[in-house]
Amino acid sequence: MENAEREVAADPRSFLGVGAGLRLEHERGIFETSHHIDWFELISENFMDYGGKPRRAIANLKGKYPLVCHGLGLSLGSCEDVPPDYCEALRELLDFTEARWFSDHLCISSSLKHHYHDLLPILKTEDSLEKTIHKIRWIQRFFDRPFAIENITYYGESRHHTMEESEFITRLLAETSCYLLLDINNVYVNEKNLGHKAKAFLTRLPSDRVIQIHLAGHEQRQDFVIDTHGSAVCEEVWELYEWYLKEAGRPINTLIEWDNNLPPFETLDAQVVRAKGVLEKLFPGVSS
Repeated sequence: MENAEREVAADPRSFLGVGAGLRLEHERGIFETSHHIDWFELISENFMDYGGKPRRAIANLKGKYPLVCHGLGLSLGSCEDVPPDYCEALRELLDFTEARWFSDHLCISSSLKHHYHDLLPILKTEDSLEKTIHKIRWIQRFFDRPFAIENITYYGESRHHTMEESEFITRLLAETSCYLLLDINNVYVNEKNLGHKAKAFLTRLPSDRVIQIHLAGHEQRQDFVIDTHGSAVCEEVWELYEWYLKEAGRPINTLIEWDNNLPPFETLDAQVVRAKGVLEKLFPGVSS
């Protein structure tokens, strides 16, 4: 795909519809049952350097559905360069899938060759902002494909922050011209755990840079809400999603993210239908 075509495909004003994460356990349902999914998101690390069934699944989907890739390995907040072998494998996957765009989390996922089992928040300071801007610019040059950053959940605050998360994200978007993958569930979870006001946070972000929305489930564990991606989207998150779309004033590519405790394919499809219902309510004719 030529660069100009990539930019058009990734323009946040273009609307693909409502998508779902590609899970190989659901492959039969995708092709053998009627469903309402418009596009699919692949977890990059689950398909990089793999042949066999993962690549056959992609080959079967290409040309029938738009595809995007979503990863965990770029570790945008760490000081180290991204390992060359990872970069090459990811670039090959993006080319093979003809991904409309790709994304990763605004976090630290590795350091000094150690990969963490959680996504750690970046310190919100001028120094870390400058380093993250530099890394994102390098990623954009290397992959030459539209790139989006995702807001994460986290479970504690640092006294060393010098700016709010919304300011940090907004300045990153302005300095790099990358896009935002806005996880509505993550915003809700952070409100419950940290007292951040979800609507105030969302209002401060530049909605014109939002290329995609994630909706997912979570779990209450004692005093904390944990972002599990292992259940249906809760009513409060659906309400926040509808409110945000009204504020944005346009339909936004939406994805149902369900990674653990995978349900029957029909249950996943029902969540897609519900998201389409919200979009159709606000923007009549958008799902037709």
